[in-house]
Amino acid sequence: MPAVPRLLGHLSRRQLLAGVGALGAAGLLTACGGGSTPPPPAAGPAPAGAFPLTVEHSKGATEIKSAPQRVVTVGFSDQDPVLAMGVRPVAVTDWYGDHPYATWPWAQDELGDAQPVVLNRGAFTGTPDYRYEEIAALSPDLIVGLYTSMDDTQYQTLSRIAPTVAPPAGYPEWGAPWDEYTRLAGRALGVPDRAEQLITGVNAQLEAAAAANPRFEGRTAVVAERFEGGQSFVRSPNDPRSQLVAALGFTIPPEIGELAGDMDGATISDEQMALLDRDVLLWNTGFSPEVREDIERAPLYSRLNVVEEGRAIFVDDPMVSAAWTWGTVLSLPTVIDALVGKISAVLT
Repeated sequence: MPAVPRLLGHLSRRQLLAGVGALGAAGLLTACGGGSTPPPPAAGPAPAGAFPLTVEHSKGATEIKSAPQRVVTVGFSDQDPVLAMGVRPVAVTDWYGDHPYATWPWAQDELGDAQPVVLNRGAFTGTPDYRYEEIAALSPDLIVGLYTSMDDTQYQTLSRIAPTVAPPAGYPEWGAPWDEYTRLAGRALGVPDRAEQLITGVNAQLEAAAAANPRFEGRTAVVAERFEGGQSFVRSPNDPRSQLVAALGFTIPPEIGELAGDMDGATISDEQMALLDRDVLLWNTGFSPEVREDIERAPLYSRLNVVEEGRAIFVDDPMVSAAWTWGTVLSLPTVIDALVGKISAVLT
């Protein structure tokens, strides 16, 4: 089960992002500079001879005998890497955001005219809730669970319904990097070359951004969020938000990793705000921009050097914040330019 701070945080997002769906894909691309993103390779069926295949993951290995036709995704952002592989799921799991078919604007082109069933619509609690009977009724031939937690009993139950791919092996819960989720989706769907091509494209964008901003290299940065008064949630180095910042050249302080352990972050009280005093402080507040006032009222906040010197950044655009939070092969290209622009402006 995710840490309590994660549960509280995502529950807050679900409540506060209900109105975000009114923003369209055009607004997202305008806000995030997505026009510079190269197009993905054309979608198509898995190559002849790709199946049968065996995929290794955190729960062992799964044999997939033929190209899946009815894929159900049970992870909170799994629709993105699956859609990126040219496969349209018959069912997806709702996270937050109130978008059509639980698919955000950055993935709507890949979704096309598909109308997947949305599992757990509006019911996000911070803990995976596998509706086994609903899933079985969909007659899936593959179940994909990447960005989720899954114990042995859950895995075995899902596997009795259909071959199931669990999260990537070798990482803590919720802690695999975006490219490993992409790579595993590509392997399971018989298109590993497509996955690698997409990963190469995003990495090229990240490398170009880092090369254009050499002053990022070796600087320290912290990603923080605010879900309730008196405390902040600091994202661990394993979290997708921190991973993106690190890919740009920044270092996430080891003390933050020690606090978080194997979780995706740690709660700190306002009395501990000195932990946030780094070269750059990034507040992910797009799901609730009004929390900025609460942050700035904290007694120690205005005394931090990073605040006094203007290096605290509020990522308060709902779409940019969401693309950063999802941290998938489809969402990342739309957030890189926006995030780099904000950081570069305070470090000039």
